[in-house]
Amino acid sequence: MILPNDVLHGFANKKSINNTTGPITTFSLSRNISVAKFLPCLCREKKLELLNTIASHFNHIEGFEEFFVLPLKDLPLWQREFIAEHFLFPYDLAGNPEGEAFIVSRSGDILVGINFYDHLLLHAIDFYSDPEKILEKLVRLDSYLHEKLSFAFSSDFGFLTTNPRNAGTGLRCKTFLHAPALLHSQEISDVINDDSEISVSGILPSISGYAGNIVVLSNKYSLGVTEEQILSSLRIGSSKLSVAETSAKKKYANEHTCELKNHVLRALGLLTHSYCLELKETLDALSWVQLGLELGWIQGNSENTIWVPPFWQVRRGHLAFTKQPEEKNLEKETILQLRAAALKELANELTTRGF
Repeated sequence: MILPNDVLHGFANKKSINNTTGPITTFSLSRNISVAKFLPCLCREKKLELLNTIASHFNHIEGFEEFFVLPLKDLPLWQREFIAEHFLFPYDLAGNPEGEAFIVSRSGDILVGINFYDHLLLHAIDFYSDPEKILEKLVRLDSYLHEKLSFAFSSDFGFLTTNPRNAGTGLRCKTFLHAPALLHSQEISDVINDDSEISVSGILPSISGYAGNIVVLSNKYSLGVTEEQILSSLRIGSSKLSVAETSAKKKYANEHTCELKNHVLRALGLLTHSYCLELKETLDALSWVQLGLELGWIQGNSENTIWVPPFWQVRRGHLAFTKQPEEKNLEKETILQLRAAALKELANELTTRGF
C-alpha cells in the first residue's frame, strides 16, 4: 500500500499553513510489547508476526481519523523519505525494511513506526505551536494501544526500552528553532549550558554544526520525570533561546551591519545562480535570506517568511513528490539540480532593499 495523492497533498499543504518561523515540536514515545523479546533478539518471522499484530489494532480507533498501514518494503523509496521528512522522523531508514512499517494518520500529525529499535515508536509533530494539544492526542493513542497490546512496564523503571536510556516515560521531545543571529554570535552556550536537562544539537545528524542555523532542543532524561515536566523544561529552554535570538538579532544588525548584509546577499546570490545545490548549503542560504526578510533588507511576495515551506520542499522526498510518477528519480545529481531549480524560482520573487 502507498499513501493516496490527496493525503500527500494534504501533508504538503500542512507546512504552508503556518506562516511563521516559530518552533516546530515533535514527540516520540518508545514502547515494547510485554510478551515479545526486544527487537535485536527477534527473527524475521517474529518481526512480521509482530507487525501484523500491531497493525490489526489500527483499523478503526474511536476519536481518531483514518490510519494507513504502510509496510516499508512495499513503499517507494521517495515516499518513505517524504514521510520521514514530513514528520522529522528521528531514525535512519537505511538497511533492510523487512518487518518495518509506518502507520500514518490522515491528518498528518501522527506517525507510528513499527520495528525501529523498539516494537513501536509513537511519534507526533506539532506545526501550530500548540504542543500540549498534540501530546495529549499522542498519550490517548498510547493508552488505547496499551490496553490492546500490554506494553512492557516495570514499577521501578517505567516503560522498558531497547536502549535503557529511553526507559521511564519513554518520551523524547524535540523542539526545532531557527536562531541565525545567536549561532553566528556564538552566544548559544550562554543560554543553554551543559548542566541543564536539555541537550542541544543540529538537525542533520550526519553533519557537524547547525545546518540552516536550526537548533534542536531535546530532553536528556525520560526516567524519573513526567511527560509534563519534560515538556515544561523544553518550553523554558525554547523561550530562553527565542528571547536571546531576538536580542542578538537586534544587537548584531546594529553593530555588524556590513558583515551581516554580506551574508544575506551572498546567500541570495547562491540561490539565484546555482545549477546544483547540496542540502546543507541550501538550508544555510535560506536561513540568511529569511533573516534578511525579517530585517527588511529583502522583500518577497509572502508576508514575512520563506522559511517554513522551503525547509521541507528542498528535501529529497519532497522534491520527488513534485515530479510525475515516471520522473520520481532520487539519484543524487537529479536531486541537486531539482533543488537548485526550485530555489532559483523562489529567489526570483525576492528583491533587495537598502543596498
